[in-house]
Amino acid sequence: MDFGKTLFHLNSNLGYNLYRTYLLFHRELIRALKGYSVTPEQWQVLIMLWNHGSVTPTEISRVTLQDLPSISRMLVRMERNGWVEKEGNEADGRSFRVKLTQRGVESKSEMMMSMEVHFAKFLKSVPAQTNYSIKQELVKLRTMLGDYTPK
Repeated sequence: MDFGKTLFHLNSNLGYNLYRTYLLFHRELIRALKGYSVTPEQWQVLIMLWNHGSVTPTEISRVTLQDLPSISRMLVRMERNGWVEKEGNEADGRSFRVKLTQRGVESKSEMMMSMEVHFAKFLKSVPAQTNYSIKQELVKLRTMLGDYTPK
């Protein structure tokens, strides 16, 4: 098999390049978060909570694109590890909201700085305008694929 020819065809495919970039980025995110015992999926939840205070499992599901049973298992692990706690939902007694624990609140600055330092070594040669343009185009593509992307 001629792998050079195969890679040539794959490298010209947008889907392949997006997926491959995702895999590589995800691997680095796992490495960067390892010291905190947080997964990339849990990292998304922490970011949501740092920005919104409390959220429902359904809101987490919409942002992470994970099903509710997976969200429930993830929240159990995050609660056990001291990142989040559940609070009753006054609007609907059958559901709950998730909020940060004191540990979760206090960890924001350190974790954000750690992520910035980790990824800076990969992104330092990417001009700011290129970085911005790539993000804008990815948001457009996600929107075309039916993702919720607030303006």
